[in-house]
Amino acid sequence: MKRIRIIISAMVLAFVVIGVPMVHAGPYGYDLHNVLAPASAGMAGTSLARPQDTVSAVFGNPATLSQFTGTQFTFGATFYMPHVDLEHDGSVTGTAFKESSGTDIFPVPQIAVTQDLRGLGLPATLGLGLTATSGIGAEFRANPGSLGAGAEFVIFGVNAGLGYELTDNLAVGAAATISFAQLDLGLSSSSAETHALGLRGTVGLTYNFDKTTLGAFYQTEQRHQYDNLVETSPGQYASPTIEQPMNFGIGISNSNLMDGNLLLAFDVMYKLWGSADFWQDIYDDQWVYSFGAQLTMDHWKYRLGYGYADDPTKENVTAPVGNLTQINSSFGVIPLSDPVIEYLQATQAEVIYKHRLTAGLGYSGFLGMPGLDLDTHFGWQFAEDRDYGTGSLSGGGHTNAETYSWHAGFALTWKF
Repeated sequence: MKRIRIIISAMVLAFVVIGVPMVHAGPYGYDLHNVLAPASAGMAGTSLARPQDTVSAVFGNPATLSQFTGTQFTFGATFYMPHVDLEHDGSVTGTAFKESSGTDIFPVPQIAVTQDLRGLGLPATLGLGLTATSGIGAEFRANPGSLGAGAEFVIFGVNAGLGYELTDNLAVGAAATISFAQLDLGLSSSSAETHALGLRGTVGLTYNFDKTTLGAFYQTEQRHQYDNLVETSPGQYASPTIEQPMNFGIGISNSNLMDGNLLLAFDVMYKLWGSADFWQDIYDDQWVYSFGAQLTMDHWKYRLGYGYADDPTKENVTAPVGNLTQINSSFGVIPLSDPVIEYLQATQAEVIYKHRLTAGLGYSGFLGMPGLDLDTHFGWQFAEDRDYGTGSLSGGGHTNAETYSWHAGFALTWKF
């Protein structure tokens, strides 16, 4: 029993050394991809062909920036609340328990500005923005049976992009993301809150067929190395590298119906978790589908959306081999095993969301001011549960995680 408690007390350290950072799931694995953006959030994140807000253009397909004219500035926030109920049979930690995650609401900034360059003779638009692109957290410290499971992880992205019209129909774009990532493992005696900088590139294109627009984008991997994150032995520190996956996406939008007042949009995205450094040990690649609709009536815009994401959780994970079968740390010798890895999947990497339903409202001329738009949204990710490992719970596993989330937000956009 004592040995098991030592293992779980040091599980965060084990997680880092084998390359599995502790986070609570976002809408796409632990990534966001415009799901919380001011207008796109009401349309389940659809934004690859014809985004309806500047944040979605800056952080999505950069070719869509060319669709924004004049000068536009968006400022707002989205409030995201994840919830996890955990049940464990005690076979890994030594104590059976049930507990809900103690995390609170996370505020996510939504800030972007676009500047039309046509006044300079260039058929292009420049975009700059700031938002959170990945992260969130989970913690079960309130229950002693969890042995202190908890951590927090967030990535903020600063984007600069350019969309350029090659012809009246074809536009291309490119963007660079400088990211600030922060990771707190919750080990007060041997770890510290550490930050890292990362860089990512995005390229995209759009093609317009009258009232139908096609869009596609590609994003590179994004690496963050957390220097001296955790002490593995006296005076020795681990500096793990965590990699955001490569992404591909295709979108289509159409406004043929209701005299052009009804916009329908559909996006498909493929996330290569299976080739991302460290995540590849617990996640497989993931497909994501999003459908959104927007009806414009006078000053009002009514939005609805539905999203579906695969559960990328890898089946039959195995403990590391070679020199990683145990770790020498300030906690002593820590042997790793398959059940420990499965327990960590359940408590800190439960990316099992599938279905998402969203709604939003937009109003042009807010406060009676032409050129001022208000966008609001609400979204719900329906509850999913999953059993991990083999044990005595009713579903046959040793740990069960059930999770759902909601988000709500608003933003103001000034158009000049």
